[in-house]
Amino acid sequence: MAPTSTGPHFGSLLLRGLLTAVFVTAAGMKFLAVPFEVAGFARFGYPLWFMYAVGAAQLLGAVLLWGRGTVAYGALLIAAVMIGAAFSHLRAGDPVVMAVPALVLLGASAGLAFARRGELVPASLQASRA
Repeated sequence: MAPTSTGPHFGSLLLRGLLTAVFVTAAGMKFLAVPFEVAGFARFGYPLWFMYAVGAAQLLGAVLLWGRGTVAYGALLIAAVMIGAAFSHLRAGDPVVMAVPALVLLGASAGLAFARRGELVPASLQASRA
């Protein structure tokens, strides 16, 4: 009996689960207008509506992580949000350590998008490449 390889599949599921937990929680905090989130967006100089837009992008990214053929798109959306988060911290003059969580999540989501990059090529182009 040949051994089966569940490593890469399990790793992807674990990463998707962790990213989903982080971003559903973060989106919920924005939708509930948790004072910490409201104060952060005000400190960065962003209007309150933008906090809700970021929360919607986070939630959409988390949902896309579980759709057939949409994992890479969700990971890229999350990566884009994390680029904005890291940039916002640095632009506000925060110590670099404040941007580290966003940069770690950026790396994780970018890695997932890279691993699932085949989803980003339309099926018609995939057939012509074969």
